[in-house]
Formats: sequence, C-alpha cells, structure tokens
Amino acid sequence: MACMGYCPSGRLFEAAACGTAVLSDWWIGLDLFFEPGQEILIATSTQDALSAVTKDPGLLRQIGRRARERVLDCHTAETRARRFISLVETPRDERNQVQTEPCTSKGA
Repeated sequence: MACMGYCPSGRLFEAAACGTAVLSDWWIGLDLFFEPGQEILIATSTQDALSAVTKDPGLLRQIGRRARERVLDCHTAETRARRFISLVETPRDERNQVQTEPCTSKGA
C-alpha cells in the first residue's frame, strides 16, 4: 500500500468502527476510504481543527455513525478477503486493469 502512495493506519479504522467522529490531516487516497465531511473530518490548519472539534455534538455523532457504517460495510477482514478473491478472479480489460467499483457504504 505504501508503494501506491498511501498506507492508512489501522487505528483510523478502529476509531471509525467505534462510531467516533475522526479528525485527520489530508493525504492522497483518504477519500478512497472515507468521504470527507460526511464520514471523516479533515483539518489543514489549526482553525480547521478547532472548528471540527467544536461542531454540534449531534453532527459529530452522525459523522461517527457514517464512518462506522463505512468500516463495517467496506473494511472488515471478511469484506476485504472477499474483495481480494473477487479481484483475483475478475477478468481484466485490454490494458490489464480490473473493472471494479470502489466500496461505498449502504448507509451513506
């Protein structure tokens, strides 16, 4: 994963699985795992971080709930194993690329 340019920490998924609203810095590929603003909060400055942690508690709970749904829908060991098997068994196009769609949460 690091060779692809990003390697998210398992802690990111653990926190999200607990239903916590996660605040992260931005890194390339983050939006492949969570939808910024809907499932994860992004801070690029101190002001962004302060704004995020002082949001309405109900909104923070919604963001945490969406993040949990995404993790349970897309990022469990079982789901990833099934996805891996599917990728291995999926025919490739003429450029040797697998034709697949990214995982999205049913609840989002």
